[in-house]
Amino acid sequence: MNRSTHGGGIVFRLTNEGPRYLLVEASGTRDRWVFPKGHVEDGETASTAALREVSEEAGVRARPIRRLRRVEQKKEGDWISVVYFLMAYAGRAKAIEDRRVRWMSFDEALETLDLGKSRRVLRSADRLVSLATGELPRRHRLSRAAAHVAEWVLLGALVLLPVQAIPLPLAALLALPAGMLASLAMRALLRPLEGLFAGDEDVVLPAGDRRLRFLVGGAQWMKRTDYLGGPIRIMAALTVLLPGVPAEGAPWAAPAGLALAALLSWLMTRKGRRQPRSRAAAFRAPALWVVLGLAVHSIATAGSAVGVMAAFALSAVSAIAWWRLKRHHAGIIAAVGGSRA
Repeated sequence: MNRSTHGGGIVFRLTNEGPRYLLVEASGTRDRWVFPKGHVEDGETASTAALREVSEEAGVRARPIRRLRRVEQKKEGDWISVVYFLMAYAGRAKAIEDRRVRWMSFDEALETLDLGKSRRVLRSADRLVSLATGELPRRHRLSRAAAHVAEWVLLGALVLLPVQAIPLPLAALLALPAGMLASLAMRALLRPLEGLFAGDEDVVLPAGDRRLRFLVGGAQWMKRTDYLGGPIRIMAALTVLLPGVPAEGAPWAAPAGLALAALLSWLMTRKGRRQPRSRAAAFRAPALWVVLGLAVHSIATAGSAVGVMAAFALSAVSAIAWWRLKRHHAGIIAAVGGSRA
């Protein structure tokens, strides 16, 4: 049988206890549990049919990730060909059929399924989920550690740049710890702005095994791995601190302003406080006011207008780069969603 007659979904959601898989009660057979599946209608693809059946039978919205194996089996005396798809849980939907639904661990589902072919499909799905949610390969861990060190050194150098009284050897020693503190400050400083970004619609996910990790882990995996976090914080720090570089006198204005703004941002976004959802709310963000304060300080004290203009121009370029990175980041989050309950 070459043509797929049915489409089915192996839907998972991630929990703190591991992945859980969706099973529905078989039609007309109480206490027999199967994967949601159904006939491919005219004009449908197998994946479209699988998504529709998951919604109708289980009342679940899902996000397709990858095609799994095709299974041929007998149903009511006729041979059918079911192609299954790995899908991530994406929320509730209105079920059309009145069936019981259960979320089971891999071991529970393996024991509950009564067909060997269905168990083999589940094993294939679980291998992919385990690969995508497991520990990162060593090469990825090393590259991420190197990226963090580079971020801290760059941020430390940027924070210490206006402090001309520090000897160069001492500044080199202080760059790393200062950069670590600056990174924490930038995390706090950017939090009030998190709700302001609409994602790029034409975003392209990375290729290879990282793509699978994005699709399976969703926004939670992005948060855990701090995807694009370093470049975003560096561009934001350049935007905020560069206007204060040309200032003469009060060399601690930039570090002190960053620390104060970070503290205010943290207070604004403590647990239980909502993030702004309109661009007008950006005017309440401390990040904007520290930029303006440093710019005014430079204009008032700098001896060179050329230096001020160059710093402001570089700050504007960094702001554009930061904005584009944030839009790309938001676009990927919209594309992959999440697979947690």
